[in-house]
Amino acid sequence: RRVREAVVSTQSTGKPIYSKTNDLGDNLVVINTRKMIIPERKVYWWYSGYASGHRHVYAKDFHLFRPTECLRLQVEFGLDKMFPAFVDARMSRLYLYPDKDYPYAANISKVIEGTNNVYKSLADYTAEDVDAFVKAPDGREHEPRPLYEWDDLD
Repeated sequence: RRVREAVVSTQSTGKPIYSKTNDLGDNLVVINTRKMIIPERKVYWWYSGYASGHRHVYAKDFHLFRPTECLRLQVEFGLDKMFPAFVDARMSRLYLYPDKDYPYAANISKVIEGTNNVYKSLADYTAEDVDAFVKAPDGREHEPRPLYEWDDLD
């Protein structure tokens, strides 16, 4: 979902004056790309043009070595390809930083907060939280009863 918001911001499809023939996008600064949750089965591949030149890497492994590159590729693939000259201009307005340190902190006018999807283990919850959690109905709590009077459970 964050990739889609980045695409909308860089090509300005959310603006009322949007036109495919004009490049009206905004500059976008994305921080903490190292903490992104990457799908496990996504594969990036490329071909060098030589024999046996096919290479591929899983996104989760690629993200460990280049934490900004996965998001950059997903945004680039999501941009409108009708005018290829706009793709380079739009990608030049996308600034990605793997950590909280970035040089544009004083110039930020709008902040889009990300969802805080931090998964907690069961040990992190208190006993009151566990008891208050909605429990799925369990049919094994009741005594088994026969469907018909002639059924014998023994």
